[in-house]
Formats: sequence, structure tokens, C-alpha cells
Amino acid sequence: MRYGHSFRIAALLTAVTVLAACAAKEEATPDSAAAAAAAAPPPAESFTLAAEDGAWSGDITPSGVVFRHKRNDSLMFDYKAPTVNGAISDYDLLMTGKDTVRLTVSLAMTPCTDKAGKAYTHKAMVYLTGDMKLESGGCASKK
Repeated sequence: MRYGHSFRIAALLTAVTVLAACAAKEEATPDSAAAAAAAAPPPAESFTLAAEDGAWSGDITPSGVVFRHKRNDSLMFDYKAPTVNGAISDYDLLMTGKDTVRLTVSLAMTPCTDKAGKAYTHKAMVYLTGDMKLESGGCASKK
């Protein structure tokens, strides 16, 4: 009889341990490859930009962003991936140095035509702050 209680206590402790282990089991997580693919940003795209009136132009590439205005020197920015909200991609670029210049380019997947009649795949809005301030509409096409 004496050993019967020891067996029951050991069985009870084993059952409690198994139940505790089952309760502590983590919820199923998605496959790590699928999670990495879902979290990965879209591949970088390149665009050619042009003002509707021809006053400025630019290029967005993974190697950098160039903004050219007819009255000023070209500005070069480091590439930063856009913030994508549906069909709109917003590039927010900052250049620091002697002066701080911010360039914001919003691209919407809407067909656009400049004043010369050239057709583009995207509508562009450009905002430039710093020594030169600019808010202007334009067009863009993938390279």
C-alpha cells in the first residue's frame, strides 16, 4: 500500500507536466520563407519624370534620384524606397549639406500627357523645399 501512493503521485505529476507542456505550446506560425516574402519590399523601380510644361525633369533609379530644373543646377538625392499606398507611391527624399533640400515625388498610376502630347504611364506631383521652392504637376513613365 505504501508504494501505491507513490505510484499515484508520480502518475499525477506526469499528467500535470504533460498538460502544462501542451498548454504552453506556441501557436502555429507561418512558414518563415512565406513570412519573409510577405515582408520584403517590392523591387525598386526606375522612372523618368517630366513637367507638364517642360520646366523640370528627373530620374528615379535605385542608384539615386536626379532632379533637373531649367533655371538651376541639377540636384542629386540618395534613393529611398517609396511609401506605397494603393496605386500611389510617395518618394520622400532629403539632401543635407550646406543647405537642406527636400524633394517629395508622388506617382499615381494614372495615364498622363504633357503639353507636347507625349503620353506617360503615371501622373506625378513634385514638391521641392529649400533654397528653391516648387510645387508642380508632371508625368512619369517606367524606364
